[in-house]
Amino acid sequence: MIRLDRNAAEPLHQQLYRQIRDELVSASVNDSTSRLPSSRMLAADLGISRLTVNLAFVAQPLPEAYLSARKPKLDRQLEHPVRLSNRVWDIPDKRVGRDFDLGIAGAPGVSFVPAVTALDEFPIEIWERLRAEVLAKKGAHLLQYASSRGDPDLRKAIAAYSCDYRGARCHPDQIIITAGTQQAMMIAATALVNRGEVAWIEDPGFYQARRAFLFAGATVVPRPIDREGIVIAHRSKQAPPKIIYVTPSHQFPLGMTMSLARRAALIDFARERDAYIFEDDHNSEFRFTGPPLPCLQGLDNSGRVIYAGTMSKILYPSLRIGYLLAPEQLVDPMIKIRAVMDQHSPAIDQATLARFMTEGHFLSHIKRMRKLYSDRRDFFVEQFNSLLKKHFVLQIPEAGLHFVAWLRRKADLPIIMRVCADVGIRPSPLSSCYMKEPLQPALTFGFAAWTRAQIREGLMKFASALEAKLK
Repeated sequence: MIRLDRNAAEPLHQQLYRQIRDELVSASVNDSTSRLPSSRMLAADLGISRLTVNLAFVAQPLPEAYLSARKPKLDRQLEHPVRLSNRVWDIPDKRVGRDFDLGIAGAPGVSFVPAVTALDEFPIEIWERLRAEVLAKKGAHLLQYASSRGDPDLRKAIAAYSCDYRGARCHPDQIIITAGTQQAMMIAATALVNRGEVAWIEDPGFYQARRAFLFAGATVVPRPIDREGIVIAHRSKQAPPKIIYVTPSHQFPLGMTMSLARRAALIDFARERDAYIFEDDHNSEFRFTGPPLPCLQGLDNSGRVIYAGTMSKILYPSLRIGYLLAPEQLVDPMIKIRAVMDQHSPAIDQATLARFMTEGHFLSHIKRMRKLYSDRRDFFVEQFNSLLKKHFVLQIPEAGLHFVAWLRRKADLPIIMRVCADVGIRPSPLSSCYMKEPLQPALTFGFAAWTRAQIREGLMKFASALEAKLK
């Protein structure tokens, strides 16, 4: 901060020059966050004339080295390591520094990252029109702190959609708006699991579920998957779970659908053990063989299923709106936890989404995207098997926005991963979804975000580079 002493013998312009120079030398400002104000603005802020400001720089111009000064590098060998809580050390996330600059989808391009959607197909003009109308109608009311439960019109629309199209049984007061499925997991775990108590998750399973339950302090126990879904251990010496995380409509990442018999057995198990089931209904809208299957929550007569949905794959992920359909006895506790976390999701976006759903745009968008993804899915299968069946066996699920490609030769994995990096594609190793060591290596490929031409070009480049390395 510049302070000029009008009673000092040193002229004002020299004081100004010296103080700016000293701040640059001491790195109080840096080139990424600070810039010198205009002479007019600096004169107004300091209560001096522009002539005095100009004299400071004309008489003694600042050296270029000062104007491009950077903060000196700190000694990375700290005398004392930073003290962090155990819950931070327990997060299974190896990213550091610049790794956090991009979202989980990474840099743009034909990357085949799983679960990335065709965002360029989102009807932005309709969304922006509805947003403008909502703001014009409700105005400053939407700028206030909002309900931690969520916008009432949006909760009503989601309840209607969940009952009519997902086979749920609920009313709007059971809906809690969240900032996505990951926050929904945190709310459920915080409500139900004390530190050290057991949470079951599918293995392989969604890595963010593992992170969320570990961060909440749970002892995460991986449960194997068979053709019918999660395997239930009826007689075990281990402590029973307090919460069981499942993806019954489309198991992530393997893609099978939980059988009706396994669903009934899981609900019975939860009721007998006083546990709750967290049903992550991701990608259920994008089923390509037959109609979408009804959700697990619709079979529950004992209030044991917590249902979670998200708008990230249907609409766009930066919207950060999801929802919980909570058993009635958990609604108030979960709203209290949401209020502690971050109060509420943006009220303007909630109100816009409510209009988007009630006016029919939501269902129209799902129908259009299902048709688009079905076409891209079929084309990906055709191209992949034509170009890469020598190295992979492609598993084709009934739903979802990715494929699992099993390696024919386990020893090829290191070379294949290097080729992926060389050509700029980033399919995920299936091993990242396991807590226990997988028996067979595989990669998961996304397909939804890219056109036919991009899919063909990306797979041809990958196949050509792979042939050159493995021949």
